[in-house]
Amino acid sequence: MTSVILRRVLSTIPVMAIVALFVFSLLYIAPGDPAAVIAGDQASPEDVEKIRQGLGLDRPYLVRFVEWVFQILHGDLGTSIFTNMPVTTLIAQRVEPTLSLMLMTLVMAVAVAVPMGVIAAWKADTWIDRAAMGFAVFGFSTPVFVVGYLIAYVFALKLGWFPVQGYQPIARGVGPWLSSLILPSVTLAFVYIALIARITRAAMLDVLSQDYIRTAKAKGVGQRAILFVHALKNAAVPIVTVIGIGVALLIGGAVVTESVFAIPGLGRLIVDAILRRDYPVIQGVVLLFSLVYVLVNLGVDLVYTLVDPRIRY
Repeated sequence: MTSVILRRVLSTIPVMAIVALFVFSLLYIAPGDPAAVIAGDQASPEDVEKIRQGLGLDRPYLVRFVEWVFQILHGDLGTSIFTNMPVTTLIAQRVEPTLSLMLMTLVMAVAVAVPMGVIAAWKADTWIDRAAMGFAVFGFSTPVFVVGYLIAYVFALKLGWFPVQGYQPIARGVGPWLSSLILPSVTLAFVYIALIARITRAAMLDVLSQDYIRTAKAKGVGQRAILFVHALKNAAVPIVTVIGIGVALLIGGAVVTESVFAIPGLGRLIVDAILRRDYPVIQGVVLLFSLVYVLVNLGVDLVYTLVDPRIRY
């Protein structure tokens, strides 16, 4: 078991190495001369050369890559070209809104999707099952920005229940913080609920057809205990797995959701950086998102390794 866990942990190193190589190469695979694009049409050759030196484009590729990796290992993600602030500082300023949005979305999605999937499996082939899966198909097929604009139009502009845009830090009070996150979280959770509900239903249907479930029913065990104690417990592995995999949906959806609701998080930060060709910021945020995704999936993989009795060596 220890060797399996160690192999899982060590396997993240080459993954992050490949991600780091790709992120660093963004400067070199971008069309045109990044320094000239950043400087603009009115810049002098001296200004362009200064930007090239700041980006390290005047040094060999491998030398600059080794230097960049060394900086990252020491916690230095570089300096923003436009704000002249350290990228780590910019990320630290924007991490609270994104983290709050993702955590609330995760809690909301799991709280809704798991019971929905369980009930759909329990009422399989009934109108309840078809309604739940119809909602799941609709949610998975609708773009995040469409859901966001519809929800904002109805609940913010027409009804006035929530603010249209913006974010209130939790330091200003839990009430304003929750109010500013409700609509963005519902928007982002829409597709996540659809994914988790479908997997939960499929896993529960498989478990409910097992012999021990029929034995529990024959012994007179209550329906609630069968569903949430016996069946859901044994169907938890694929559900937890898809929750971890779905973090990619949260990361990608957060970029769109923060743009729709003007939330000053990491998603808005990377969008603004892309529009301004601020490559150090782009590299830093993409690297952070990749690290979070790899670590979450590593955690899911370790949980699967610990709970699956078939994995012992």
